[in-house]
Amino acid sequence: MSSLPARQRGIVLIVSLIMLMVLTLIAVSAIRLSTVNLRSVANAQARTEAMSTAQRTIDLVLSSNFTDNVAGTASTVTVAEGGKNYTVVIARPCLVRTLPVKNVDLADPINNADDKKCLDTLSNPYSACADTIWQIQATSTSGWFGANVSITQGTGIRMDNGTVTVYANDSAYRCTGT
Repeated sequence: MSSLPARQRGIVLIVSLIMLMVLTLIAVSAIRLSTVNLRSVANAQARTEAMSTAQRTIDLVLSSNFTDNVAGTASTVTVAEGGKNYTVVIARPCLVRTLPVKNVDLADPINNADDKKCLDTLSNPYSACADTIWQIQATSTSGWFGANVSITQGTGIRMDNGTVTVYANDSAYRCTGT
């Protein structure tokens, strides 16, 4: 049996310590990477849930007849989603544009009740209605993850000219910057 030279004694210990440090660094890096990925997924889920609550709230506003009380539409509601509560702030809908409807553009003013109420005298080229475009905005926030999402959606509604004139002449109901 040959003996190792004096210089090589303990080299196995040094190499094994270096390998142990490398493996420890790899394990720590893997743990940090998985933590970052977990946070990213949780944030994406919170953002998706916040978008869902904002969109659901807008859908509720659109399914109601919000033009009967536009000022009363603005509110704050709490919506539960995914075991968390989201606060959804609904801004007052604003009027983007109005377009008068001509009598000739009514589909069937004799048989269609919606068109019949719009039909004005045949001597007037314009009907008693106007097509309007409204903008509705909902902002959903979660205190848990700090998700904050704002969704803006437009909708078109045919309204009588009297109501349209009231909203169009009041700057509080007109959209700014559109």
